[in-house]
Amino acid sequence: MVTLTVIPSHSPRIAQSSERRRQALKLMLEFALGQKWIMADATFGTFIGEVIEVFEDGAAGTVLITGDQENEVDTFTGTVAEFQASGEWRLLEG
Repeated sequence: MVTLTVIPSHSPRIAQSSERRRQALKLMLEFALGQKWIMADATFGTFIGEVIEVFEDGAAGTVLITGDQENEVDTFTGTVAEFQASGEWRLLEG
């Protein structure tokens, strides 16, 4: 039998990290104008998605997808959940 004890940490670094995760999770529930997403593909390179239009109170929007040479590759229109399901998109911090 194994017993695990979890001791809450009051470290500022952990608190900042937790806050960033909480903010990222919140942002991933809705689109915000100018928000940027990134997806790296071993074969096709890195793609950046930028939210250029928001509707349904942020639940949906249009994302302009550009490639490595900043060329327009595609656009996506739909919900945040559909966008995230379309690839391994991560919210770009900063």
